[in-house]
Amino acid sequence: MDYLDEEQAKQEIFRKYKYALKGLRVDLGRPDVVEALDQCFEDFESILQRFILWAIYREQEDGKLLEYPSAGLIQAIKEEWKLRDKNAWSDEILSDPRFESPGTKWWKAAEDGLGRDTRNRLIADVVEENTSYVLFRNGLTLRLAVAMDWEWDQIRDYGERETRPQTGSLTQIFS
Repeated sequence: MDYLDEEQAKQEIFRKYKYALKGLRVDLGRPDVVEALDQCFEDFESILQRFILWAIYREQEDGKLLEYPSAGLIQAIKEEWKLRDKNAWSDEILSDPRFESPGTKWWKAAEDGLGRDTRNRLIADVVEENTSYVLFRNGLTLRLAVAMDWEWDQIRDYGERETRPQTGSLTQIFS
């Protein structure tokens, strides 16, 4: 495997755990955190899993949120924390609501705000890429950040908007 393949694999791993790290309040924009993550290649996934498990355990034991989660992640990377028991990790850990992506949170909130049937009738998908957006079944899209600010009535109206002209004569269409 060459460097680019390793980098792509590392990015996939990071995407899998990014929202768990954010949910634990790790500041992924801090330069020292970015540097530590960039420098870590060996057992990257195991280190992230071990840190997440440790952070959850500490929070449960202490009964409060971690005081310095970013420093804890940097320490885990520098000391190369690894899972001793591969069975200690389960992807179910990532189903903790605080580890959900913004798109998943919005999708679930849309069920409450619009009702499941209406949401499913109007919204095709929530795409989380560089610029996350909501894809409506009528072909329109809306940036996720905007959708999060809109009222549910606005979302419903936008999703029900007709995007193709009605069939008929041109005078009917343009009048």
